[in-house]
Amino acid sequence: MVPVPDPPEPYDAVAAAKELDDMLGDTSGSSSSGGEDGEYVESLEADVEALNALVAKKDAEIASARKHADQAHAEIEAASRRLAVASTKELEQRTRKLLESFLPVVDDIDRAVVAAKKHAESADVVTGMELVRRSLLAKLGSFGVTHAPALGEVFDPERHEAIALVPVADPAQDGRVIDVMREGYMVGDDTLRPAGVAVGKHAR
Repeated sequence: MVPVPDPPEPYDAVAAAKELDDMLGDTSGSSSSGGEDGEYVESLEADVEALNALVAKKDAEIASARKHADQAHAEIEAASRRLAVASTKELEQRTRKLLESFLPVVDDIDRAVVAAKKHAESADVVTGMELVRRSLLAKLGSFGVTHAPALGEVFDPERHEAIALVPVADPAQDGRVIDVMREGYMVGDDTLRPAGVAVGKHAR
């Protein structure tokens, strides 16, 4: 007996329409999801760019701060050097003035020795004053002070102060120190006090 096929199911238009709607809905959902993914990626890229810009700005600020710090450090060092130089010069000037203030004492002792030598009974006094003079000059010498002999030297305005001009007959004495009224002293290679001298002047 030949089997009889089942009759075909009746076409359900409503079910077909529903299935089509479901398919279209899935496609629309997939498209919407892809759009959302793209927007998310764009948002991340924008955030990364913003962070890079912020990092670059901070790097620039740090570089600027370091530059200002280096400049400030250099200025501080320069100011320290200037202060050190100024302090050294001021100390040298004060030291020179202090040392120079002892020279009139030496002058007084020299005059006292000359006066005492005129009296034979003052020999012991002369000896004592000369001892004091040598001791004082030795102490000054420990600070670099030395006597600068001027008698017979060619007049040097850096080392001598002309107090008087004295006519001389000998042309060889012209411009030379022929008398010393105040002894001169040096400190190192510099003149501490110029010698007060009389300078020979030859009449031509």
